[in-house]
Amino acid sequence: MKRRELLRYTAYITGMAVSAPVASALLAGCKRDEAVAAGEAVYTPDFFNEKEYEFISRLSDTMIPTTDTPGALDVGVPEMVDKMVGQVYGEEARENFRDGLQELMKRMDGEDADNPSFTGLENDQALIYLQDQDMHYKDPDTDWDTIPEVEASARAVYFDLKSQIVGAWFNSEPIGTEVLAYDPVPGEYIPCGDLQELTGGKAWAI
Repeated sequence: MKRRELLRYTAYITGMAVSAPVASALLAGCKRDEAVAAGEAVYTPDFFNEKEYEFISRLSDTMIPTTDTPGALDVGVPEMVDKMVGQVYGEEARENFRDGLQELMKRMDGEDADNPSFTGLENDQALIYLQDQDMHYKDPDTDWDTIPEVEASARAVYFDLKSQIVGAWFNSEPIGTEVLAYDPVPGEYIPCGDLQELTGGKAWAI
């Protein structure tokens, strides 16, 4: 998949604008730890457990694989999702997200013996699976207001994750400075810094 095809698919699979929580996380978040980025350490999630983080990583890699541009895993998208949910979401939102994520994992990752396990599929099969899942949740003939709460919760988290993954990828430093056209105005790209040193403690006017 070349970059043009990847971006076309990304636009298709997202189907929605980047949500406000994602925008807030991108403004508040810091870049990946230097040791992790240099391959000298393995990132340990702060919020998600190992199985949840593996699922999110697989989802990220399937949506935005490494091609002629860095993929989601290359720029640390799962780490950004972990930090966003764990550090930016409020307590109730975190609980609701985890409940929905658990339900989504049940539906996509194999508690039902009639379904394949998403994380166990080969790359091409995983992409087809994800496209089918996407069409299911976008089905215009489904009245989602009448669907059981657990299914609606899984659907909400699915779209939330898509928004986060795409938003984090586009707003990562490698993509912003090396893949997309980048003009450092009004100044240097500083994704993480001491506010007191940068602005004298004043909030940015954005």
